[in-house]
Amino acid sequence: MKAPKVSLGLDVGGSHVTAGVVDMSLAGGLSLPLVRKEMDSFAAASAIVAVIGGCITEALAGRGAVDRIGIAFPGPFNYPKGVCTVLDVGGKFEQMFGLHLGQALKDATGMPDTAFRFFNDAHCFAVGAYARHGLASKRTVFLTLGSGFGSSFMENGQLLERHPALPGAFYNEPFRDSIADDYFSTRWFYHAAGQTIKGVRELAETDSELSKGIFHEFGANLGEFLLPWLKNFGCDELVIGGNIAKAGHLFGNALENELKSLDSKVHVTFCDDTEACILTGAAGLANREGDINDEGAATPVPVYDTDHLVEQLRLEKTAAIDGFQVHSWEVARQKLHAALTAAGRRVLWYDIDACLKASADEGGVASLGNGFHSLDDQKMRVLRPDASMDLCIVYGTGAALCGWEGKLVNLDSAIETNAVL
Repeated sequence: MKAPKVSLGLDVGGSHVTAGVVDMSLAGGLSLPLVRKEMDSFAAASAIVAVIGGCITEALAGRGAVDRIGIAFPGPFNYPKGVCTVLDVGGKFEQMFGLHLGQALKDATGMPDTAFRFFNDAHCFAVGAYARHGLASKRTVFLTLGSGFGSSFMENGQLLERHPALPGAFYNEPFRDSIADDYFSTRWFYHAAGQTIKGVRELAETDSELSKGIFHEFGANLGEFLLPWLKNFGCDELVIGGNIAKAGHLFGNALENELKSLDSKVHVTFCDDTEACILTGAAGLANREGDINDEGAATPVPVYDTDHLVEQLRLEKTAAIDGFQVHSWEVARQKLHAALTAAGRRVLWYDIDACLKASADEGGVASLGNGFHSLDDQKMRVLRPDASMDLCIVYGTGAALCGWEGKLVNLDSAIETNAVL
């Protein structure tokens, strides 16, 4: 029997994955010791999936099944679909570019009926920190300071997707001669210290005049950057987590000095339980009522001759499935995946939509004007199959353009009847 109000939270980082069972009826959420596994984010897709899947099964060992698993994953990522679109972040996760990670984890864990839900890690931190620390602030800004500069925002305890006084995120906002991410991440400390340190922790423990000066400069810079945003938003609480937050005692005063000119005082909270906050937030977001909706599940789709499709793909290592009359690619993919799995094939799916060019409108997609979506050549070069798997399939309208060797299937020609499922 599946336990009520219990779900699993995961935090996927560049070097490790952590899982914890969260009982939402308990104060603080986490109810069991955490499971943590080292992971090479530069490895092949199947290797990364195996580590994440192993972490999930170990965390749930000896417990009843859960309905939902919430996974905090760094962006860029297609969170509703569960498709990895991480690119240009130093090579991390690039071998998973385009991968339908949700389906891959269902297969790796043997949990086909469990809902795997993906969320931005900074959003998970915000939801978890607000709950775990019993916050009651009206307008809250959350920062995660580590290998990147994460940010999220809340009003009256509710996540904000958009607000007229705030950007979508802080990391790519201009600051000085670059962007904020270059100033408020571990990269800045390496540059400031002349590449002579192994990490921010080592610099903090040095306790030299040089290290004190570096942290003071960091805090002053952060305050200078945040000041106009916090003022316009009317922020009353600033919550800071991440590995750099552990050195908050070294840069907190400089930060608060820069914020003194605000009309009202902003309370600054440093979190030393960032990972627990992220896990709690991921599980909490996954556990929210009405959150589970498989994409396209209610969309009528034509009936496909799956037996014929499976036969076509029986001996292939890679394939592209294209089509223009597909009402819901996700529903069609799920049905074909079930048929291929029943035939004994291990399949990874890659979504060609990961290669779409972004339009000038944020989050939009450029159109070629003739009904085709515009695909980015550089992204298509990154989209590569995992040779260790039985079969890798790139799917979606335009998949034929990806340049993969192997079978090309036109899903339109596989329609068996005009009847719908």
